[in-house]
Amino acid sequence: MKFKKDIYKILQKHLDTMPVGFPATLSGVEQRILKALFTPDEARLAMALTQYPQPAVVICSRAQNVGCSGLNEAKCQAMLDQMAKKGSIFKKNHASAPAYGLVPFVIGMFEFQVKHLDRQFYEDTARYFREAFGLEYLSTALPQMRVIPVAQSITDTHHIATYDEIRQIIEQADGRMGVAHCICRKGKDMIDEPCARTDRRELCFGFRDYFDTYQREGWLRPVSREEALEILQASEKEGLVLQATNEQYPQAVCACCGCCCGVLNTLKSIPNSADFVAANYYARVDEKKCVGCGICVQRCHLEAISIVEKKAEINLKRCIGCGVCVTCCQAGALHLEEKTPAVIPPLTTEAFYERLMEEKGRGRRLRTAFKILRHMRLKDIKFFIQS
Repeated sequence: MKFKKDIYKILQKHLDTMPVGFPATLSGVEQRILKALFTPDEARLAMALTQYPQPAVVICSRAQNVGCSGLNEAKCQAMLDQMAKKGSIFKKNHASAPAYGLVPFVIGMFEFQVKHLDRQFYEDTARYFREAFGLEYLSTALPQMRVIPVAQSITDTHHIATYDEIRQIIEQADGRMGVAHCICRKGKDMIDEPCARTDRRELCFGFRDYFDTYQREGWLRPVSREEALEILQASEKEGLVLQATNEQYPQAVCACCGCCCGVLNTLKSIPNSADFVAANYYARVDEKKCVGCGICVQRCHLEAISIVEKKAEINLKRCIGCGVCVTCCQAGALHLEEKTPAVIPPLTTEAFYERLMEEKGRGRRLRTAFKILRHMRLKDIKFFIQS
């Protein structure tokens, strides 16, 4: 196979046309990321993949049109299997033949590096988030992740949907369920910045197709329903935010914190975080019960709570409705209220990506940047641009 010298630039442009893009940067950090994920031959073959998983025979046929002449089906499938093993692409199990497709950088390629992560890749990822991908993540028509309120913050008065109830999500997984190490905390450990909220590392769940992928490649450990609930209970006790992939039948649920999670860190850096989150709840304070202890201020990952005149005050522009503050309030002054209308996630991953493609258009990153900047003070704008 013959390649142009700029194969990684070509692949970057191809990935940028996907439902969740892969924008270029002035520093070229995205090129280093792609070189770590794909050999030149793999980069060329990846040009024949789309976001829809397809059999190797289909991909091999298409590959002939992107400079992979002479690549037979057996070699094509072997390369695809190797790319899936590295976490560069997604491999989906089918009864007839496995199917292969592209995945976003986040949520996808980065998380798939949980067994391969090194310090350089983590630092490049953090830089890429700051320089370009953070804005891309915020610019999609629907958020990739949605917030699930922790169980103890939900009462019988809430009309909670199945997709917002973590125990129902576990029940619906039908046994295809496992727990993996948190890659964000793994990266933080590598740069000597361990998590301030938990000492545990094995606390991110994979379900359905993600479970199949992670189990096949040895990236997770299968767990029973009982053990899954025990892990969740520990996460709720430590005040971690539950974030699921944005489908009614989610592929993954993460237990996140503001000190390690790239997504929460991105949200924390902007004043109107709530505008970019899929959530059906927000927190309220009963001033008559509030004693101004400030525990909720320390507990909130988005810095959405402050003490004003000895009472807790919630900035609804920043509140993501996780319920973490509710569970720590000994005075019972905090509760969750339901948003109306409710945000109903797409039914499946395929439907989610179709929605993103339907509404993907030019100027969306610029519109998102303006939506963020118009809420900022001048000194914050300067910091945001410089970072």
